[in-house]
Amino acid sequence: MKKTITMNLSGIIFHIEEDAYEKLNKYLATIKSYFNNSDGKDEIMNDIESRIAEMLSEKVNKNKQAIVMADVEGVIAIMGKPEDFAPEGESTKQEYSSNNQNQYSETKKRRVFRDPDSKILGGVCSGIGNYFDFDPLWLRGAFAVSFFVFGSGFLLYVILWMIIPEAKTTSEKLEMKGEKVDINNIGKAVNDEFEHLKKRVKEFESEINSKQGREKIKTNTEKVGHFITDVFHNIFKVFGKVVAVILIFIAIALLVGLLATVFGKGTISAFSSPSETIRFSLYELSSTILPNSLSTELIVAALILFIGVPLLSIIYGSIKHLFGIKEKNRIVKYTFNILWLIGLTLTLYVAFEIGSDFSDEAVTKQVIEIKQPSGNTLYLDIKPTEEVDLEIKHKHKNRFHVGDWDIISKDGNNFRIGYPILTIVPTESDSFQLVASKSANGFDKSEALHRAKRIEYNITQSDSTIMFNDFYTIDINDKLRAQDIKLILKVPMNKEIFLSKRMERIIFDIDNVHGTIDNDMVNRKWIMTKQGLDCVDCKGLDIDKK
Repeated sequence: MKKTITMNLSGIIFHIEEDAYEKLNKYLATIKSYFNNSDGKDEIMNDIESRIAEMLSEKVNKNKQAIVMADVEGVIAIMGKPEDFAPEGESTKQEYSSNNQNQYSETKKRRVFRDPDSKILGGVCSGIGNYFDFDPLWLRGAFAVSFFVFGSGFLLYVILWMIIPEAKTTSEKLEMKGEKVDINNIGKAVNDEFEHLKKRVKEFESEINSKQGREKIKTNTEKVGHFITDVFHNIFKVFGKVVAVILIFIAIALLVGLLATVFGKGTISAFSSPSETIRFSLYELSSTILPNSLSTELIVAALILFIGVPLLSIIYGSIKHLFGIKEKNRIVKYTFNILWLIGLTLTLYVAFEIGSDFSDEAVTKQVIEIKQPSGNTLYLDIKPTEEVDLEIKHKHKNRFHVGDWDIISKDGNNFRIGYPILTIVPTESDSFQLVASKSANGFDKSEALHRAKRIEYNITQSDSTIMFNDFYTIDINDKLRAQDIKLILKVPMNKEIFLSKRMERIIFDIDNVHGTIDNDMVNRKWIMTKQGLDCVDCKGLDIDKK
């Protein structure tokens, strides 16, 4: 049975026998005395203690948890005794027991580390070069080629940078180069580093103290400053030219699109029959929007000057920058400015004139005569026309949208516009009634009312069935001035209506006792009650009466 004590060596806790501790303590004290006059004595001792702690850690396991004398002697044999590297004629300052007859040796083993002393980026290539003992220049060249040729070199380098540790301590640097990690090599490596550092400091001080050295430093500093300035200047110069090219292409594309639009090359597709697709030129559409006081040519000129001139200015300026033309042409500058101001003035005038034509709104109501059904139920459906069927087939692809309006087709001097809105309300009367509420905008009330009255909407009726149109008609000469129509069907108490599937196109926000949405109300029969519309044939559905 032997007494053990706890020891902290290089941050690692060990349980060690007392006699082994005494021997190791004397060993470290003796080593420290040899490096007392060394500039890097503290770093040397830290590296030696770290290496010893690493070797002692390998000797501890589950079955053996304490460091014994044999372990310490084995470490000393590997690290080397002070007398082995003491200068000639100098003896050790402390005595060591030489009872141990075992021979210890350590195989020269390399480990992969990143070399911080000869790195260019992360020290990966120099570290691998040290491990395989070859010049890292060839590996750097291979990575450089893979960066630009294969594209995977950068990713591989980053991965190696992440997984290979950096050689931070002197012991790790020795292991990286395959040199024996003992007291002699650790002390020599640290002293060499300090000697190299002192040499560089002396050379730097010498250069600073000499006039020639100061001039050299000043010249080198100026060169570095000029180099950095030139690099950033060239980067911004290249970037500016790239931006100039991009701006030229964008401006030309926008200019071509503008000219194609204003000169009527752009068209909007619609339909008039299944066999005929009509096209609205933008000239035709603009004529339905512009007031009579404005000509299409005026709006064309306004758009070209207000939008086209800045695009031309961008192209002109970008070309000058691209070719390095620094000469300023005042005539071109003033011409662009004057033309753009003219375009701005025309655009504001056109906007004011169009806005004035929307100044006032008028609403007029028209009672549409309907025949009372022979039975108790009025059937509501959309008139099946070629336009409706074709529009359903193409799922609205052939409609031209202007705000909330859909221009369905052009019929002579009229536009067919959809959709009217149908809502259903109760009435105290004992007969069905249909009211059309027409609205439009104009320069004043009189003009707006005139446009509203000229909105045409027709229905057809056959006994108990009313066929609605899903469009209303306006005269082209009335312009597009927010013309709209709202249909109100008044249903007597205890009378019924049936909504066909096609009615979902025009019904809007119809109140009912179930809170059913419009699309779910179709293909159903509804009866008017004091509480509102109640579903008659909804049994078994989610909207079934409770």
